Amino acid sequence: MSYRYSGIFDYRSAASHLAWLVLLVLACVPTTAYPAQPTLVEEPVLVRKVIVVDPGHGGHDLGAVGPSGLTEKVVTLSIARKIRDILSVSHEVHLTRDDDYSVAVERRTELANHYRADIFISIHAGGAFGHQGRGTVIFYHRHRNTDSGFTPYRQYKNSWEIAEKPILWDDIQGKHTAKSQRLARLVHRHLLGRLSPDDKGVREAPLLVLQGADVPAILLEIAHLSHPAEEAELRKPEVMSAAAEAICEAIREYFNEYP
Repeated sequence: MSYRYSGIFDYRSAASHLAWLVLLVLACVPTTAYPAQPTLVEEPVLVRKVIVVDPGHGGHDLGAVGPSGLTEKVVTLSIARKIRDILSVSHEVHLTRDDDYSVAVERRTELANHYRADIFISIHAGGAFGHQGRGTVIFYHRHRNTDSGFTPYRQYKNSWEIAEKPILWDDIQGKHTAKSQRLARLVHRHLLGRLSPDDKGVREAPLLVLQGADVPAILLEIAHLSHPAEEAELRKPEVMSAAAEAICEAIREYFNEYP
């Protein structure tokens, strides 16, 4: 039996066969499982707290001088450096001076504001007449008020300017009084626990080195260098280290309360 080409092509049949062929090929191709893209979770950004430590005096300004010649400027710088060494692992620490040179009082406060510090600590080891004064005392700034003849706000003519009442720079510390007082009490407690010195308490005072700081700020007298027994203690490296560690413990506790 012989067949002849009729000249007619069945497109529908060809398309059907082609479709089945495609399905058959796809069925033989192994499927690759692509893992789901991981969901990106933003980690919280840990902001390092900024601490400015002010070693009192320096350069031609010796500060208090002990009976045997130990100077306040040496004691304060040593303790400040130890604080920086301890806290720099987890905090950003700046010193107002890192060597034996003079720094103006206003410049010390200016540096605290420049670095946008979270706290400012000025370290001293004071003196007293007659070698009688001794002990540890912590100060925070006393807020000035109108009773002392100080006008806390500038006066303006326009009513909208009066409503804003911008605070004068010299009195900026007033808004930080509560936190400064809390920091002072923490440092006081930790120093007493570590050193067991004569306790002179926590006090307020109109201190120039603190008044321009737009940040919680304190000044501490570690001891009275002019007292022979306390000068002898401040010559001991272990006492200096203990003082620095006590201050660091207080700072950590403060930041736990004010994260």
